[in-house]
Order: sequence, then C-alpha cells, then structure tokens
Amino acid sequence: MKYFLLFLLLILTSTTSLHAQQRSLIVFAAADLRYAMNEVVTAFKQTHPGARIETIYGSSGKAYAQIRNNAPYDLYFSANIEYPERLLQDGHGIGEATLYAIGRIVIWQHKGGKLALSKGMEVLRDPSIRRISIANPEHAPYGVAGMEAMKTHGMWEELQPKVVMGENISQTAHFIVSGAADVGIIAYSLALAPEMKQLGEPFELIDVKDHKPLHQGYMITNYGARHPLSRIFADFIESEEGKEILKMYGFEVPAQ
Repeated sequence: MKYFLLFLLLILTSTTSLHAQQRSLIVFAAADLRYAMNEVVTAFKQTHPGARIETIYGSSGKAYAQIRNNAPYDLYFSANIEYPERLLQDGHGIGEATLYAIGRIVIWQHKGGKLALSKGMEVLRDPSIRRISIANPEHAPYGVAGMEAMKTHGMWEELQPKVVMGENISQTAHFIVSGAADVGIIAYSLALAPEMKQLGEPFELIDVKDHKPLHQGYMITNYGARHPLSRIFADFIESEEGKEILKMYGFEVPAQ
C-alpha cells in the first residue's frame, strides 16, 4: 500500500509539472504592439520551438483593470509604464516595471483620402472633415497623446464634436479604414505595418513636443510568476533581436 501511494504521488507530481510546461504563455499587449509583437513571437519560437504563446491585444487601461481582478495574463505589455507600476505597487506582480519602448503617433487617412497630411496637425481643421478618430483617452495611452496634441494646437474644444473614439488604437485605425472617420491619430507602429500601408495613405508624424512621451512598460504578473517562460520571453524582448524588431515598427528602445 505504501509503495502504491508513493507511485501515485509520483504520477500526480509529474502530471502537474507536465501541465505547467504545456500551458500556453498568455501575453497581453497594448494594441499598438499587434504587428511588432506578432513578429517577436515568431522570432522567439525559432529559438524556443516548443513554446506555446497566446497573444491578446487591447487597451492598456482595460487590461490594467482586468489584472487587478486576477485576469490570467502572464505578462502585461502596456502602452503606458504607469499602469504596470501601479499594479506592482498594489501587489499584482513580481519584480519591477520595465521600460521596453517609447512610442510615436501619426496623422493617418484611408486609401484614396485627399487630405494634405503634410500640413501636420492643422489639416484636422479642414472643413471637409466629418469625423476624426482617436483612441479613447480614458483607457488608451495613445488616445491621451492624441488629445494632448490637439490641445497643444488649440483645437481640442473646437473639433471635439467631430471626434469618434475607438476602444483602442487598432479600432481607431479601423474607423478610418472603414470610412467611419475621414482621418485620425494612430500609433506610428501601426502605420508602418505592411498590411496598414496597403489600407492607408502616407502618414505624417506628430511632433514629440506636442504630447507627453509614450513611455511603454511591461511587468510579470503573479499569475505569470509560475510560468517558466515568463522571464525568458521578457528577456527576449530586451535582447538585441527583440529590440531590432521593435525599432522596425518605429519604436525608440532603451539602451542595453
């Protein structure tokens, strides 16, 4: 009987260990990272062929609220480092919040759009514009940056009746592509993606002085602390290979 119980315990232990290894690594990433993170995951799997990774994209603010309620995300890549900093202060993760990139925003219009984007922010005052799309500033850092840029140019109050807000920066771009908005402010990283280049006209970068810097940070959650790949994937993002991918999509990356 004793040997049978020992044998059963060994089976249960190995099964639990195997389950931990087989569970997918769940990575939540801000919507501006969609194309860059997909490439990061592909590159990571080339050196870790057995890795199973699930990526979820959305607004940083909504993910912040979900993690506070114990959402099963292993890593949280926010478009604003303040969100992971707050979560860590409140005991929802391990280690420190780490800066992985600094983002930019652009003025963007759909394919065939006739607006002269070279005019910069002033183009948003064009009387032909019916709708201007930005991400919702309540929970999307890129929406905050877009609103700040409009305020810098003294046009926020004037143009607010024309503003339509996406839940995140990807939905913001979708509004423009679908024609629900004539023009909008989206992430530089999205505008650089090959798929988006086919859907939109050449964009115009917004001056970094027009808004607060988009310092983007990540953290490992308490849930992720139990996954062996959490730290390994985080280290890959900070590696030269990971940084080169982020730079391809217009992100400024911190020095090694």
